[in-house]
Amino acid sequence: MSSTGMTAAWRGWLSSSVARFRNEPGTANLTRLQPLVTAANERRDETAALDDDELRAAATALRTGAELDDEALAEFCAVAREIGRRVWDLDAFDPQLLAVVNMVRGHVVDMATGEGKTLVGVLVAAAYGCAGRRVHVLSVNDYLARRDARWSAEFLDWFGLTVSGVTSELTDDERRAAYLSDVVYAPVHEVGFDLLRDRQRTVPDERVLDQRDVAIIDEIDAVLLDEALVPLVLAGDAGTIDVSRSLARHVRHLRVHRHYEVDDDRRNASFTDAGIRSIEEHLGVDNLFQPEHVALLTAANLALHAAVLVERDVDYLVRDGRVEIISASRGRTVDRQRWPDGLQTAVEVKEDLDVSPAGEVRDQILIRALVTGYPTVTGMSGSAREAAGQMAEFYDLRIGVVPPATPLIRVDEDDRLYADAEYRDEALLEFLTEVHGTGQPLLIGTRDVATSEAWSTRLDAAGIDHVVLNARNDDEEAEIIAEAGRRGAVTLSTQMAGRGVDIRLGGTAADTQPELADEVRELGGLCVVGIGRYDSARLDRQLRGRSGRQGDPGRSVFFTSLEDEVVLEHAPDRPALRKLNADGRILDRALLRHVEHAQRVAAGKLDQIHRKTVRYNEIVENQRAATLAWRAEILAAEDHYDLAEWLTPDARTRLDKQEAEDGIDAARAAAVATLLFHLDEAWAEHLASLASAREGIHLRILARETPVDEFNAVAVDAFRALRRHIRDAAGETLTTAELTPDGIDLADAGLRRPTSTWTYLVADTPFQNAEDGFFSALVRR
Repeated sequence: MSSTGMTAAWRGWLSSSVARFRNEPGTANLTRLQPLVTAANERRDETAALDDDELRAAATALRTGAELDDEALAEFCAVAREIGRRVWDLDAFDPQLLAVVNMVRGHVVDMATGEGKTLVGVLVAAAYGCAGRRVHVLSVNDYLARRDARWSAEFLDWFGLTVSGVTSELTDDERRAAYLSDVVYAPVHEVGFDLLRDRQRTVPDERVLDQRDVAIIDEIDAVLLDEALVPLVLAGDAGTIDVSRSLARHVRHLRVHRHYEVDDDRRNASFTDAGIRSIEEHLGVDNLFQPEHVALLTAANLALHAAVLVERDVDYLVRDGRVEIISASRGRTVDRQRWPDGLQTAVEVKEDLDVSPAGEVRDQILIRALVTGYPTVTGMSGSAREAAGQMAEFYDLRIGVVPPATPLIRVDEDDRLYADAEYRDEALLEFLTEVHGTGQPLLIGTRDVATSEAWSTRLDAAGIDHVVLNARNDDEEAEIIAEAGRRGAVTLSTQMAGRGVDIRLGGTAADTQPELADEVRELGGLCVVGIGRYDSARLDRQLRGRSGRQGDPGRSVFFTSLEDEVVLEHAPDRPALRKLNADGRILDRALLRHVEHAQRVAAGKLDQIHRKTVRYNEIVENQRAATLAWRAEILAAEDHYDLAEWLTPDARTRLDKQEAEDGIDAARAAAVATLLFHLDEAWAEHLASLASAREGIHLRILARETPVDEFNAVAVDAFRALRRHIRDAAGETLTTAELTPDGIDLADAGLRRPTSTWTYLVADTPFQNAEDGFFSALVRR
């Protein structure tokens, strides 16, 4: 069999077998639990013979509240499959049941796109629910949470399990009620936001998030790797931001090489001496590096980054007068997402938009820390296999590949590699025109909005009708994807990971006209075309996986060039060109391997960032855990005597007097309210201090010190004083403020919590952090 004719199924089985043979980190042999599936099959006829009442009784009998042993798990699979057949007319395949039993036993499963991951997730949720566990099925957006909660409700009801969906529009009361369900479908960031808000509440009964017990994560590799380091932030109002629009305009007119330089990988930009002089002249200062001008120097650097490193229609959109950030891993805009450290403001000024209000960070949590707070974590993905090593290293999770129910016959061709982007695009347009002429549907994957729209213009000029799915119209994605398998359809999409809708051959009309699907099968099924590789091979696999669903024919090919971003940024030193066709196509396999090498380098850099960020955040998470324990101790106090260790002698004396006048409840209320206020303020100040320390810690490189170790030392020293600071601040308030029959009026004492708070995700900056940039500059010198 030729390399271009080797099917993805054969490749998958081969790599999985080799991994098991080598015992590679992170891999698992799922076939060990195959006997449970066999046992479930042996119960098929017996279960099918039950009437509805008997089947419901069999289902509820499985709700023992104890972990399902092997016999009970096999019985569960038999019962669940029969209920699924009656509710949805879906008969779970053996590979789906194999995925279920392995996920219930703690493994992560890799399942090809179209193999029924949503169904598997519902069955796993029901199994944990029967064991008395509270289950959160975590997805990436409101649409999927709402859809899957609605779809699973009737099935889960057979087991006597309740289900709900948590989405962004719910009120606190609605969220509180939703989290009490046995199975909750929710976007991962919504759970994180609820956790952050609960951490700031002063009345325990007002908390909405009941508990974190079992997390079943869809697209688990994307959540735990691509998005794990995204901070979720709770911010309070901090007034307005003073900005210089004239400085931003001046920076936009500076010239590369003369006034500033950009690194080869376009992750850092820096002023030249001429650029600094130009900024100084514009601002009317003699020396921008004087301590009193630090704010101006920071603003100038942010304006430079916004002008030259952050690209409109690549990193963000401007829509309805707002900057909307595009997720690099999902190709769509993300609600409530901001860049950190003034970059958000700089981009808004660059686009001449109103500036977003400033926010003081009250608390934050990484998605990684949110997920690892669940005692049990499992999940499924169409591209988890490539991430087995990282998942084992960072989360101690093992991944196994579930074979497709029907052999995968999609043909994955070798990349068509070209010397430059112009050659690539000419060949690609010719290829698309030829395939479209046959009627075979095309799905074309691009890296960003700008590329998708540029290709939309090319297709228009070539007379090829098409639809575009990118961050501008992602609210229409379900409708667009549902029709992408129709004969003659051409769909341009920025990213297919996490889209959540299968592409059915023949489109939606094939539901009533099956011959339409047969017609497309005869044409070869869906043809997937990638324009350049993504930084992650997992995203390439997600794109390929849209073709060849459930044994359908299909084809995939990537058109790449040596000028593609992934190559220029991560492996610019390529081997010399030798074999080159007249059309610019490269046949030298060494250069094909070079593109794959560039992708591996990109993945390696992301792994390093992950490790570094985890190390920086471990100490902060430990300190937050201690602070939350303090908070719980304060809230649990029955009277102010329980808080003696938190109170200064003068504060205790004052509270004793208040008790004599207004009663013990008033004294407790005053002590609790005051301590919680100063604890929350102290934690916010501590976070701000650590953020500043992180930004400046790179200077320790000059002293040959390890920045992360120095950061930990700074964090430990600062935290040692935190409890004493809270005690002293609360003591001053309790001895000077007016105490009332209801406790204390903090506002009257000049102590106000933010008048408003909001949540957002911190987007990854398109450039490197200060430590990496400083180190790179040091090496260059």
